Amino acid sequence: MKSALRFLLLFAMLYPVPFPAFGQDGKIFPAGRKLAVGVVNDPPYLIKGQNGEWTGFSVDIWKAVAEELKVPYEFKEMEFSSLLGSLKENKIDLAIDGFFLLAEREKYMDFTVPLGSTRLAVATLPDRLDHPWMGALRVFFSWGIIKIIAPLFVILSLLGFLLWFIERRHNPEHFGGGFLHGIVSGIYWLGSTLASGGCFGISLKSLTARALGLFWMLVSTVMISALTASLTTTLTMKINMANTVSEETLRHMRIAGIKGSTEASVLERLNGARYTLYNNQEDALKAVFDKEADAYLYDEITLQYYSSNIYKDKITVYPTNFKRFSFAYGLPKGSPWRSRIDVALMDFMEKPDWAFLLSRYGIGQNFEGIPYTPFKK
Repeated sequence: MKSALRFLLLFAMLYPVPFPAFGQDGKIFPAGRKLAVGVVNDPPYLIKGQNGEWTGFSVDIWKAVAEELKVPYEFKEMEFSSLLGSLKENKIDLAIDGFFLLAEREKYMDFTVPLGSTRLAVATLPDRLDHPWMGALRVFFSWGIIKIIAPLFVILSLLGFLLWFIERRHNPEHFGGGFLHGIVSGIYWLGSTLASGGCFGISLKSLTARALGLFWMLVSTVMISALTASLTTTLTMKINMANTVSEETLRHMRIAGIKGSTEASVLERLNGARYTLYNNQEDALKAVFDKEADAYLYDEITLQYYSSNIYKDKITVYPTNFKRFSFAYGLPKGSPWRSRIDVALMDFMEKPDWAFLLSRYGIGQNFEGIPYTPFKK
């Protein structure tokens, strides 16, 4: 009997029996089972390599989280609509695509802490909407630019008249020849001084005019900085607005979308919109290239990635004027893993690796103004 007990003890030491793990609410996670993690080809969040290996922004984050949680997992590839269905029916434990946080989805799935935010955008063939020169002309002659240039021209005209009035007798060479000629000379002197700090073609001779000219030079140093900043801000805003696709423009286009996506919901609510929904992004983009659709409506981060990498110089991306959406991982409703994953995600966001990851995928501008922002109280 003692020999048998010794053998059983030795056997137990050499071949330990695995015990089940517990989720945050006490639910048992069977030993040996891997977390089923749903994925779909959606760069730069999820990128499937030629060898079948998965990389991308969401994958890199998940690998860090899984390592911290010490949990085994396996990727399960599926279509986007199937991904949502699998979460709803509790067929997978987690989906790591960038899901938009929507009230409708909150009814049948849970979200982790937000990972970022993005806009909806459309991908079209190059110059499908407008030639760049036309857009530039519209910006230059926009009301915002006119509101800056018009007051400046009025000031130059008034001061040009004053210079002519002062110099017309002392400096007939430059300010003589009639009322119009004199004022134009004054405006030219003021404009040249404003732009370059001096005017070499026209000189001021009277003491009063030189005093006024000196005052103008001092004012110009401040005015040119303020004018440049104002014009830059206005031009930037106008260019962004000129490149933004409105709802009215979308109604007059044939749009491609993805089944089950937020974009599909937007198209359904867009009165008069003509659209076709596809199972995956490859088919939707193919419809654009085959001219079966005028544009593909989707997440701006993904479309910008396509425009800069896979389809460089083949598509042009225009943001829409719809609101921004926050995005996060998705879990089945009441998942026991939500709190643990949230803590691991927030811990990762507070590390330097987070900033490096945003820079690596060039999407740092999409991580401001979301409900959770690291390093800010």
